[in-house]
Amino acid sequence: MLSGVDPHDDVPQLARSRFLRGMWAIVDQHGPPNGQTHQAGEAAEQRLLELGAAPDDLRAFARLVAFESLFAALSFLDDPGDGEAPDWALVETSGGELTGRRVQALYEDLGPDR
Repeated sequence: MLSGVDPHDDVPQLARSRFLRGMWAIVDQHGPPNGQTHQAGEAAEQRLLELGAAPDDLRAFARLVAFESLFAALSFLDDPGDGEAPDWALVETSGGELTGRRVQALYEDLGPDR
């Protein structure tokens, strides 16, 4: 490390923040943000099981929510929305080198019944 050079200066903090904010917005579509995602979800699962919900039904519902979240995340990756810079892209590499090709529209090939 060069003296006086902060290694975090080259980290795209604004892009990271915008992207994670978008990902959390997708999570928040499935319930109010409460800062206790795992604890609240586990407690809800336990209550549903105690009420007689079948474990296979809960897994099927969880898979549906996961699919919807994945679809939304892949869509967000292609179109972050408001036009606010910076943007991002998923790009292909080979041997650690950029190939120059963007990987786009993954949501188009995401079938729910794989």
